[in-house]
Amino acid sequence: MRAVLMGRPLSLYVGVRMDDSGCMDDTDGHQIEERETPRPRRRWVTKGAWVAALLCFFVCASWVVSGGVYVLDVAVGFLWVVVLGSAVVGLVLFGLKRWGAGLVCALGVGIGVWPLVAGRPMVVERGEIGDVVVTVGSLNMYPRNKSWRDDLDVLMRLGLDVVVIQEIPTEMNRVVSTEGYLDDTAMPYWVKRRWRRERVSPGLIVSRYPIELIEPAADDVMAEHQLMCVVDHPDKRFVVGLMHPLSPRSRDRWEAGNLAVESHCGQIARAMEMTGLPVILGVDLNAGAAQVRGRSMRSAGLHASKPIWPIRSGSFPADKGSVVRLQLDDVWRSEGVGVESWEMVDGGGSDHRGVVVRLILD
Repeated sequence: MRAVLMGRPLSLYVGVRMDDSGCMDDTDGHQIEERETPRPRRRWVTKGAWVAALLCFFVCASWVVSGGVYVLDVAVGFLWVVVLGSAVVGLVLFGLKRWGAGLVCALGVGIGVWPLVAGRPMVVERGEIGDVVVTVGSLNMYPRNKSWRDDLDVLMRLGLDVVVIQEIPTEMNRVVSTEGYLDDTAMPYWVKRRWRRERVSPGLIVSRYPIELIEPAADDVMAEHQLMCVVDHPDKRFVVGLMHPLSPRSRDRWEAGNLAVESHCGQIARAMEMTGLPVILGVDLNAGAAQVRGRSMRSAGLHASKPIWPIRSGSFPADKGSVVRLQLDDVWRSEGVGVESWEMVDGGGSDHRGVVVRLILD
Protein backbone atom coordinates (compact mmCIF):
# COMPACT_ATOMS: atom_id res chain seq x y z
CA MET A 1 0.00 0.00 0.00
CA ARG A 2 1.26 3.51 -0.86
CA ALA A 3 2.23 5.60 2.16
CA VAL A 4 0.68 8.74 0.74
CA LEU A 5 -2.36 9.55 -1.29
CA MET A 6 -2.53 12.67 -3.49
CA GLY A 7 0.55 13.99 -1.75
CA ARG A 8 -0.87 13.62 1.79
CA PRO A 9 -0.34 10.97 4.50
CA LEU A 10 -2.82 8.07 4.46
CA SER A 11 -3.59 8.78 8.12
CA LEU A 12 -5.59 11.79 6.97
CA TYR A 13 -7.96 9.57 5.01
CA VAL A 14 -8.94 6.91 7.58
CA GLY A 15 -12.66 6.24 7.18
CA VAL A 16 -12.77 7.90 3.79
CA ARG A 17 -14.05 6.30 0.60
CA MET A 18 -14.21 7.40 -3.03
CA ASP A 19 -17.57 7.64 -4.82
CA ASP A 20 -18.09 6.99 -8.53
CA SER A 21 -17.43 10.66 -9.44
CA GLY A 22 -14.02 10.62 -7.78
CA CYS A 23 -15.03 12.74 -4.77
CA MET A 24 -14.14 11.57 -1.29
CA ASP A 25 -16.89 10.87 1.30
CA ASP A 26 -16.59 10.01 4.95
CA THR A 27 -18.26 6.90 6.26
CA ASP A 28 -21.42 8.87 7.04
CA GLY A 29 -21.82 9.94 3.43
CA HIS A 30 -20.75 13.60 3.85
CA GLN A 31 -18.67 14.91 1.02
CA ILE A 32 -15.20 16.20 1.91
CA GLU A 33 -13.94 19.27 0.00
CA GLU A 34 -10.30 19.57 -0.85
CA ARG A 35 -8.70 22.83 0.38
CA GLU A 36 -6.76 24.68 -2.22
CA THR A 37 -3.24 25.50 -1.21
CA PRO A 38 -2.27 29.17 -1.71
CA ARG A 39 -0.85 29.76 -5.14
CA PRO A 40 2.74 31.04 -5.25
CA ARG A 41 1.63 33.96 -7.43
CA ARG A 42 -0.87 35.14 -4.81
CA ARG A 43 1.76 34.98 -2.10
CA TRP A 44 4.07 37.18 -4.15
CA VAL A 45 1.25 39.68 -4.81
CA THR A 46 0.59 39.91 -1.08
CA LYS A 47 4.27 40.40 -0.28
CA GLY A 48 4.59 43.04 -2.98
CA ALA A 49 1.50 44.82 -1.66
CA TRP A 50 3.00 45.08 1.81
CA VAL A 51 6.34 46.30 0.48
CA ALA A 52 4.59 49.01 -1.54
CA ALA A 53 2.37 49.99 1.40
CA LEU A 54 5.23 50.26 3.87
CA LEU A 55 7.34 52.22 1.39
CA CYS A 56 4.51 54.70 0.79
CA PHE A 57 3.90 55.00 4.53
CA PHE A 58 7.50 55.83 5.45
CA VAL A 59 8.04 58.21 2.52
CA CYS A 60 4.80 60.10 3.27
CA ALA A 61 5.75 60.35 6.95
CA SER A 62 9.35 61.41 6.26
CA TRP A 63 8.53 65.08 6.93
CA VAL A 64 8.20 64.24 10.64
CA VAL A 65 11.96 63.65 10.94
CA SER A 66 13.21 65.92 8.15
CA GLY A 67 13.91 69.02 10.24
CA GLY A 68 17.54 68.23 10.95
CA VAL A 69 18.47 66.51 7.69
CA TYR A 70 19.27 68.82 4.77
CA VAL A 71 18.73 66.39 1.88
CA LEU A 72 15.56 64.95 3.39
CA ASP A 73 14.04 68.37 4.08
CA VAL A 74 14.68 69.50 0.50
CA ALA A 75 13.10 66.28 -0.78
CA VAL A 76 10.05 66.91 1.41
CA GLY A 77 9.39 69.93 -0.79
CA PHE A 78 7.94 67.43 -3.28
CA LEU A 79 5.78 65.74 -0.66
CA TRP A 80 2.53 66.50 -2.46
CA VAL A 81 3.74 64.48 -5.47
CA VAL A 82 4.59 61.57 -3.16
CA VAL A 83 1.20 61.80 -1.46
CA LEU A 84 -0.60 61.80 -4.81
CA GLY A 85 1.34 58.76 -5.99
CA SER A 86 0.76 56.94 -2.69
CA ALA A 87 -2.97 57.60 -2.95
CA VAL A 88 -2.98 55.88 -6.35
CA VAL A 89 -1.04 52.93 -4.89
CA GLY A 90 -3.57 52.69 -2.04
CA LEU A 91 -6.48 52.54 -4.48
CA VAL A 92 -4.75 49.75 -6.38
CA LEU A 93 -4.20 47.79 -3.16
CA PHE A 94 -7.86 48.11 -2.21
CA GLY A 95 -8.78 47.01 -5.73
CA LEU A 96 -6.66 43.88 -5.20
CA LYS A 97 -8.45 43.30 -1.88
CA ARG A 98 -5.23 43.65 0.10
CA TRP A 99 -7.10 45.43 2.86
CA GLY A 100 -4.36 45.51 5.48
CA ALA A 101 -1.74 46.88 3.12
CA GLY A 102 -4.25 49.34 1.72
CA LEU A 103 -5.05 50.70 5.18
CA VAL A 104 -1.35 51.17 5.99
CA CYS A 105 -0.91 53.06 2.73
CA ALA A 106 -3.99 55.20 3.46
CA LEU A 107 -2.61 56.03 6.90
CA GLY A 108 0.65 57.19 5.31
CA VAL A 109 -1.29 59.39 2.89
CA GLY A 110 -3.15 60.96 5.80
CA ILE A 111 0.09 61.73 7.64
CA GLY A 112 1.58 63.20 4.45
CA VAL A 113 -1.44 65.38 3.69
CA TRP A 114 -1.50 67.02 7.12
CA PRO A 115 1.40 69.52 6.75
CA LEU A 116 0.20 70.38 3.25
CA VAL A 117 -3.22 71.57 4.39
CA ALA A 118 -2.73 72.53 8.06
CA GLY A 119 -3.89 76.08 8.76
CA ARG A 120 -5.13 76.74 5.24
CA PRO A 121 -8.78 77.69 4.62
CA MET A 122 -10.89 74.98 3.03
CA VAL A 123 -12.46 77.55 0.68
CA VAL A 124 -12.50 81.33 0.46
CA GLU A 125 -14.92 83.18 2.73
CA ARG A 126 -17.76 85.45 1.71
CA GLY A 127 -17.33 88.83 3.32
CA GLU A 128 -20.18 90.63 5.04
CA ILE A 129 -21.26 94.25 4.92
CA GLY A 130 -19.07 96.24 7.26
CA ASP A 131 -16.04 93.96 7.01
CA VAL A 132 -12.67 95.63 6.57
CA VAL A 133 -11.18 94.06 3.44
CA VAL A 134 -7.67 94.78 2.16
CA THR A 135 -6.04 93.65 -1.06
CA VAL A 136 -2.45 92.51 -0.72
CA GLY A 137 0.01 91.41 -3.37
CA SER A 138 3.20 89.42 -2.90
CA LEU A 139 5.67 88.78 -5.69
CA ASN A 140 9.28 88.57 -6.74
CA MET A 141 10.40 91.15 -9.30
CA TYR A 142 13.75 89.44 -10.00
CA PRO A 143 16.96 91.45 -9.48
CA ARG A 144 18.00 91.31 -13.17
CA ASN A 145 14.62 92.41 -14.52
CA LYS A 146 15.29 95.16 -17.08
CA SER A 147 11.57 95.88 -17.64
CA TRP A 148 10.83 96.57 -13.98
CA ARG A 149 9.28 99.98 -14.76
CA ASP A 150 6.60 98.39 -16.93
CA ASP A 151 5.98 95.66 -14.36
CA LEU A 152 5.66 98.24 -11.59
CA ASP A 153 3.11 100.17 -13.66
CA VAL A 154 1.06 96.97 -13.99
CA LEU A 155 1.17 96.51 -10.22
CA MET A 156 -0.07 100.05 -9.66
CA ARG A 157 -3.15 99.31 -11.79
CA LEU A 158 -4.19 96.23 -9.79
CA GLY A 159 -5.89 98.29 -7.10
CA LEU A 160 -3.73 96.90 -4.31
CA ASP A 161 -3.65 98.39 -0.83
CA VAL A 162 -0.21 96.95 -0.13
CA VAL A 163 2.33 95.04 -2.22
CA VAL A 164 5.29 93.13 -0.84
CA ILE A 165 8.14 92.75 -3.34
CA GLN A 166 10.68 90.23 -2.08
CA GLU A 167 13.36 91.03 -4.67
CA ILE A 168 13.80 94.15 -6.78
CA PRO A 169 16.50 95.28 -9.24
CA THR A 170 19.25 97.41 -7.77
CA GLU A 171 18.34 100.27 -10.11
CA MET A 172 14.78 100.25 -8.79
CA ASN A 173 16.12 100.21 -5.25
CA ARG A 174 18.22 103.28 -6.06
CA VAL A 175 15.57 105.42 -7.76
CA VAL A 176 12.93 104.63 -5.14
CA SER A 177 15.33 105.43 -2.31
CA THR A 178 17.01 108.55 -3.70
CA GLU A 179 14.85 109.99 -6.48
CA GLY A 180 11.31 109.70 -5.09
CA TYR A 181 10.21 107.41 -7.93
CA LEU A 182 6.99 106.37 -6.14
CA ASP A 183 6.01 109.82 -4.86
CA ASP A 184 3.46 110.55 -7.59
CA THR A 185 1.96 107.06 -7.83
CA ALA A 186 -1.15 105.58 -6.23
CA MET A 187 1.12 103.90 -3.66
CA PRO A 188 3.60 106.54 -2.49
CA TYR A 189 4.54 105.01 0.89
CA TRP A 190 7.33 102.46 1.18
CA VAL A 191 9.93 100.86 3.43
CA LYS A 192 12.87 98.77 2.27
CA ARG A 193 14.83 95.91 3.70
CA ARG A 194 18.43 96.33 4.69
CA TRP A 195 20.54 95.15 1.83
CA ARG A 196 24.07 93.85 1.70
CA ARG A 197 25.30 92.84 -1.75
CA GLU A 198 25.83 89.10 -2.34
CA ARG A 199 23.99 88.19 0.88
CA VAL A 200 20.37 89.24 0.45
CA SER A 201 18.48 91.03 -2.32
CA PRO A 202 16.86 94.44 -1.85
CA GLY A 203 13.14 94.25 -1.09
CA LEU A 204 10.25 96.67 -0.62
CA ILE A 205 6.86 97.02 1.02
CA VAL A 206 4.81 99.59 -0.89
CA SER A 207 1.50 100.94 0.45
CA ARG A 208 -1.43 103.12 -0.50
CA TYR A 209 -1.59 104.32 3.11
CA PRO A 210 1.01 105.78 5.50
CA ILE A 211 3.30 103.22 7.12
CA GLU A 212 5.55 103.10 10.16
CA LEU A 213 8.63 100.89 10.22
CA ILE A 214 8.98 98.30 12.99
CA GLU A 215 12.63 98.08 13.94
CA PRO A 216 14.19 94.72 13.06
CA ALA A 217 16.26 92.50 15.33
CA ALA A 218 19.32 93.96 17.02
CA ASP A 219 21.47 91.31 15.36
CA ASP A 220 22.68 92.83 12.06
CA VAL A 221 22.71 89.51 10.21
CA MET A 222 19.13 88.69 11.20
CA ALA A 223 18.02 92.28 10.53
CA GLU A 224 19.00 91.85 6.87
CA HIS A 225 16.24 89.26 6.53
CA GLN A 226 13.49 91.19 8.32
CA LEU A 227 11.13 93.94 7.20
CA MET A 228 7.90 94.80 9.01
CA CYS A 229 5.74 97.91 9.28
CA VAL A 230 2.37 99.11 10.55
CA VAL A 231 -0.04 100.23 7.80
CA ASP A 232 -2.30 103.07 8.88
CA HIS A 233 -5.42 101.95 7.03
CA PRO A 234 -8.31 104.37 7.67
CA ASP A 235 -10.62 101.58 8.87
CA LYS A 236 -8.17 99.32 10.70
CA ARG A 237 -4.43 99.38 11.21
CA PHE A 238 -2.51 96.18 10.52
CA VAL A 239 1.05 94.90 10.35
CA VAL A 240 2.68 93.89 7.05
CA GLY A 241 5.95 92.03 6.72
CA LEU A 242 8.31 90.67 4.07
CA MET A 243 9.96 87.28 4.41
CA HIS A 244 12.42 85.89 1.88
CA PRO A 245 14.99 83.50 3.38
CA LEU A 246 17.89 82.17 1.36
CA SER A 247 17.16 79.36 -1.07
CA PRO A 248 18.49 75.96 0.08
CA ARG A 249 20.99 75.50 -2.72
CA SER A 250 23.56 74.31 -0.19
CA ARG A 251 23.50 73.08 3.38
CA ASP A 252 24.92 76.39 4.67
CA ARG A 253 22.22 78.41 2.89
CA TRP A 254 19.56 76.01 4.13
CA GLU A 255 20.68 76.42 7.74
CA ALA A 256 20.99 80.21 7.41
CA GLY A 257 17.54 80.45 5.86
CA ASN A 258 15.98 78.27 8.55
CA LEU A 259 17.57 80.42 11.24
CA ALA A 260 16.32 83.60 9.55
CA VAL A 261 12.74 82.23 9.49
CA GLU A 262 12.91 81.33 13.19
CA SER A 263 14.27 84.77 14.05
CA HIS A 264 11.63 86.50 11.95
CA CYS A 265 8.87 84.44 13.57
CA GLY A 266 10.14 85.66 16.94
CA GLN A 267 9.93 89.25 15.72
CA ILE A 268 6.40 88.64 14.45
CA ALA A 269 5.34 87.27 17.83
CA ARG A 270 6.75 90.39 19.52
CA ALA A 271 4.98 92.64 17.01
CA MET A 272 1.64 90.92 17.62
CA GLU A 273 2.10 91.21 21.38
CA MET A 274 3.25 94.84 21.18
CA THR A 275 0.61 96.14 18.76
CA GLY A 276 -2.32 93.73 19.14
CA LEU A 277 -2.87 94.13 15.40
CA PRO A 278 -3.46 91.49 12.72
CA VAL A 279 -0.31 90.47 10.83
CA ILE A 280 0.02 89.87 7.08
CA LEU A 281 3.22 88.58 5.48
CA GLY A 282 4.25 88.49 1.84
CA VAL A 283 6.39 85.38 1.73
CA ASP A 284 8.72 83.52 -0.58
CA LEU A 285 9.92 80.78 1.78
CA ASN A 286 12.03 79.04 -0.85
CA ALA A 287 10.44 75.97 0.74
CA GLY A 288 7.14 74.11 0.72
CA ALA A 289 4.57 74.02 3.49
CA ALA A 290 5.73 70.62 4.76
CA GLN A 291 9.37 71.63 5.11
CA VAL A 292 10.89 72.89 8.32
CA ARG A 293 10.39 76.55 7.38
CA GLY A 294 6.66 76.08 6.83
CA ARG A 295 6.37 74.24 10.12
CA SER A 296 8.17 77.11 11.89
CA MET A 297 5.61 79.54 10.45
CA ARG A 298 2.68 77.50 11.71
CA SER A 299 4.30 77.11 15.12
CA ALA A 300 4.38 80.93 15.32
CA GLY A 301 0.60 81.06 14.80
CA LEU A 302 0.69 81.99 11.11
CA HIS A 303 -1.38 80.43 8.33
CA ALA A 304 -1.00 80.25 4.56
CA SER A 305 -3.83 81.87 2.59
CA LYS A 306 -4.05 79.47 -0.36
CA PRO A 307 -7.40 77.61 -0.12
CA ILE A 308 -7.43 73.82 -0.13
CA TRP A 309 -10.26 73.81 -2.66
CA PRO A 310 -10.22 74.22 -5.57
CA ILE A 311 -6.89 72.44 -6.00
CA ARG A 312 -4.41 74.63 -7.87
CA SER A 313 -0.84 74.33 -9.03
CA GLY A 314 2.13 75.92 -7.28
CA SER A 315 4.03 79.15 -7.90
CA PHE A 316 7.50 77.89 -8.85
CA PRO A 317 8.91 77.43 -11.41
CA ALA A 318 6.47 79.63 -13.33
CA ASP A 319 7.53 78.36 -16.75
CA LYS A 320 7.01 74.67 -15.97
CA GLY A 321 3.92 72.47 -16.08
CA SER A 322 1.54 72.62 -13.14
CA VAL A 323 2.37 69.07 -12.01
CA VAL A 324 5.93 69.97 -10.99
CA ARG A 325 5.28 73.43 -9.52
CA LEU A 326 5.86 74.00 -5.81
CA GLN A 327 3.94 76.51 -3.70
CA LEU A 328 6.85 78.58 -2.40
CA ASP A 329 5.02 81.91 -2.53
CA ASP A 330 1.96 82.95 -0.56
CA VAL A 331 0.52 85.57 1.77
CA TRP A 332 0.59 84.30 5.35
CA ARG A 333 -1.66 85.75 8.04
CA SER A 334 -2.25 85.69 11.75
CA GLU A 335 -5.23 84.07 13.47
CA GLY A 336 -8.53 85.78 12.76
CA VAL A 337 -7.66 87.13 9.30
CA GLY A 338 -10.01 85.59 6.72
CA VAL A 339 -9.44 84.98 3.00
CA GLU A 340 -12.06 86.41 0.64
CA SER A 341 -10.19 85.68 -2.60
CA TRP A 342 -6.86 84.19 -3.68
CA GLU A 343 -5.22 84.11 -7.10
CA MET A 344 -1.81 83.85 -8.73
CA VAL A 345 -0.56 86.43 -11.19
CA ASP A 346 2.29 86.58 -13.70
CA GLY A 347 4.73 89.44 -14.00
CA GLY A 348 7.86 90.85 -12.48
CA GLY A 349 10.15 88.97 -14.88
CA SER A 350 10.63 86.28 -12.23
CA ASP A 351 10.51 82.50 -12.32
CA HIS A 352 8.02 82.74 -9.44
CA ARG A 353 4.33 83.55 -9.91
CA GLY A 354 2.97 86.25 -7.65
CA VAL A 355 -0.03 86.03 -5.33
CA VAL A 356 -2.87 88.54 -4.87
CA VAL A 357 -5.34 88.05 -2.00
CA ARG A 358 -8.27 89.91 -0.50
CA LEU A 359 -8.16 89.51 3.26
CA ILE A 360 -10.87 90.15 5.84
CA LEU A 361 -9.40 91.79 8.92
CA ASP A 362 -10.89 90.65 12.24
